[in-house]
Amino acid sequence: ALAVPGQQADAAEALPRRCAPMSADADEAESTSLSLLNEGVISLEGLPQISARPARLTSINLHCNRISTIGGLDHLGSCLTSLNLSSNRIQVMGGLCHLRRLETLDLSCNEISAIDDLAALGSLRRLLLSYNRISSLAGLLQSHGGPLEALEAYGNQISLLREAEYLRGLPRLGSLVLFRHGATNPVCGEPGYRARLVSLLPQLRTLDGVATTASRITPAGAPTLPPPQPSLSPPPTTTASSSIDHHHQPPPPPPP
Repeated sequence: ALAVPGQQADAAEALPRRCAPMSADADEAESTSLSLLNEGVISLEGLPQISARPARLTSINLHCNRISTIGGLDHLGSCLTSLNLSSNRIQVMGGLCHLRRLETLDLSCNEISAIDDLAALGSLRRLLLSYNRISSLAGLLQSHGGPLEALEAYGNQISLLREAEYLRGLPRLGSLVLFRHGATNPVCGEPGYRARLVSLLPQLRTLDGVATTASRITPAGAPTLPPPQPSLSPPPTTTASSSIDHHHQPPPPPPP
């Protein structure tokens, strides 16, 4: 059907305000961050607030929308440092490979079953994956040797203690949360859960929000003994008068 004159303008005015491009005179805070919470956004592809200012956008928060796939962010690889897509409908971790400066990634409260697409995220320090359907930490092999410092994955389906082996190649991992506020993983109920993880991951400072003694555990799991302390008593003297205890000397032999 042919468009009726004036219909295009009316349609543009009817668009939700959130889809209007940012004005050129927006202040610095607006020009570097985008926050659309519970706005019914279904896709990142072609979202005007993202495509209109690629060179300045450093933070995106699209919590509680209806996004099912990650995409349309490749042009933000040189600037985006924080991405929050929590409480959406994402099933697959993808579309992240160009975000080389990303430091914080929040994908909690989605429908993700496998950790993936982290190999190119060489700046990632904080990864939030709670309340998903994850059963293995194997995908974190892609982050080995990187700067990851904090991992939250409570409310998932991780059941085997050996999954912690995949975290050994994360030398800066100081905080690991697999249990919080009643949200847990089956592995947290395994006998020796905490002791095993603390011994296996000596770099941890906190496990499930509780401080560890990992800094005093060797990789083999044996406690590190404290160094010997110097004696507080003075060294014995060598003079005859001070080295003899007259009260405990044997009696002299009887006279002939």
